[in-house]
Amino acid sequence: MALYLSSSQSSTLEPLRKNRWFIQFTSVPGNVSGNGAERLGFTAHTSTRPEIAFNETEQQRLNERFYGAGKPTWSPLAMSFYDFIQGTDSASHILWEWATSVYNPVTGQMFFKTQYMTSATLAMLDPAGGVTQVWNLFYVWPQTVTWNDLSSEDDAPAEVNVTFRYDYAVKGTDVDTSPNG
Repeated sequence: MALYLSSSQSSTLEPLRKNRWFIQFTSVPGNVSGNGAERLGFTAHTSTRPEIAFNETEQQRLNERFYGAGKPTWSPLAMSFYDFIQGTDSASHILWEWATSVYNPVTGQMFFKTQYMTSATLAMLDPAGGVTQVWNLFYVWPQTVTWNDLSSEDDAPAEVNVTFRYDYAVKGTDVDTSPNG
């Protein structure tokens, strides 16, 4: 097989862009107003994509070691949300309600997993807004919620950071949305 260092094809390929994405939650547990899934999807502005790692298994025989893949581990998903002034529709309030559906600090109650988890879809878009890459996340819940620092010297928008834990992710088939496709 010949190796080509230059190709005219590279000028026609369209890369995925980091700023063309959205997250959609099936629902937001604990959200009283009922539109938390839509509001969180709208206010999300940074996210990591799923990451999988495999534990290492070792077998030994005589003077040798052999390695193989063990159980998979999915890394948590870090996201940031703008915290708009919207009362019960703010990211801050929606994520507070979700967090208190995991643990209620007033009563000390911990809830069942079926009460605080949901599913989500993370999608990347082409320049025209078509979905090109999809990650379906299963059994999502907020592992950490951080309402961040405040400062009288900083006029940047307030944010809420969340680390979401999920059991596993499935990557959907990429859709060919190229103008030549």
